[in-house]
Amino acid sequence: MPVHARTTLAALTAVRLLPYFLRFHAETGKGDPHVLGRALDDVWRKLEDGTPVTLPTMLAAFDQIQVAADSPGPLAGLAWYSAAAVTNACHVAVHGEVRETLHCLRYGREASLAAPAASGRAAAGSPGVCRRHASLREEVRRQIRDLDDVARAASPSARASPPT
Repeated sequence: MPVHARTTLAALTAVRLLPYFLRFHAETGKGDPHVLGRALDDVWRKLEDGTPVTLPTMLAAFDQIQVAADSPGPLAGLAWYSAAAVTNACHVAVHGEVRETLHCLRYGREASLAAPAASGRAAAGSPGVCRRHASLREEVRRQIRDLDDVARAASPSARASPPT
């Protein structure tokens, strides 16, 4: 998969996770969701016209990971996934590494597992309940759809998943 396709896939996942950071900020007053929004804007600009994502942008997004990591509670965990996904999308845009895209996809799945506990729909630490939760299934479906769309854009004959 070409770099622009990997970058798009990472950015799409980060966009889905951004509401967790917005909620974290709204409820705690911690972090700056505008930093993450600007970082994602830079990733999209890189894809559109080649404008580079700068080191200060990446470092500012990385700082938001630490803000979430230093905070207690399941909502902070979701904020961490959100900030980490944005930071990794920046890294993909700059370095083009496959593993950064894979990290974003993993953060999307892990956040979907943690979301039920953060919202009170499941007890914290109940992975069996969370794994069966519709939000995980929906995130996996979204990732497959995104992967198919990105693969098709990269090569019209490509398909990431079997036809349904």
